Amino acid sequence: MPTGVKIISILYYVYAGLLVSFVLLFFFGAGLIGSISPGLAVLGAVLGIVSIVIFSPLAILSFFIGRGLWRGKNWARLTAGILSILGVLSSLFSIIVGSFVWGAVWLVINGPIVWYLLLNEDVKAAFH
Repeated sequence: MPTGVKIISILYYVYAGLLVSFVLLFFFGAGLIGSISPGLAVLGAVLGIVSIVIFSPLAILSFFIGRGLWRGKNWARLTAGILSILGVLSSLFSIIVGSFVWGAVWLVINGPIVWYLLLNEDVKAAFH
């Protein structure tokens, strides 16, 4: 497996770990909000539930994409490539609406991943 694919795989593992950290932070933070002010308990509960519903599936998906890339699974290459295309589109939208710095940062990250995973012939050959 090419070294670049292994690096992208590790990035997906790190991303999954960060998402799990966010879930735990929101979950325990929601309880803390509720203990500080009973009036905010509902807000804290909603925050905890929303974070679990949104971030948990993304963490699981990221973990499996990372594992699939590490093991040379073509579905993982295609999924990571599609997610990176969506990231490029999102970055371009961010740049257009005025968030130039973050849009540019994510464009610099996702653009090369799209090229590397979907267009590089050596990488495509490693997955077939």
